[in-house]
Order: sequence, then C-alpha cells, then structure tokens
Amino acid sequence: MLNFDWLNSVSVGVARGIILGIFGLIVIAVWFLRREYVLESVDAPRPWHNLKWWATGVMILLGLLYLYF
Repeated sequence: MLNFDWLNSVSVGVARGIILGIFGLIVIAVWFLRREYVLESVDAPRPWHNLKWWATGVMILLGLLYLYF
C-alpha cells in the first residue's frame, strides 16, 4: 500500500539527525507557549510546576536514548 523503498537510500546518521532535529523543534515550540497557558490550573506556581522544563527534560532523555540505541 505505502511505498517506503526510497528510505533505503537514507543513511542511519542522516536519519538520526532528522529525528534529533524534530526533537529540537518540539522543545523550541514548547518554549514559545505562553506562561499563562502552561500554568493555567496552578494557583501558586512553583518552579517544578512549569511544564516547559519537564518537556525539555523528557525530550533530552529521549534524544539521549535515541543516540544510544
């Protein structure tokens, strides 16, 4: 049904670079979210309530795992 034979010509290094670039774009997009939107339901925000930091940490962890395996 779907023909992905063209992916055979893409090297592993290029594929990793593309995926890590997508991870980076996701992190950048998260940091452009408004603070009010991220902390909408928090009455007294503390530093650990900021989901931007959590999302960045998770994406870094995913990137490191992707590089390792």
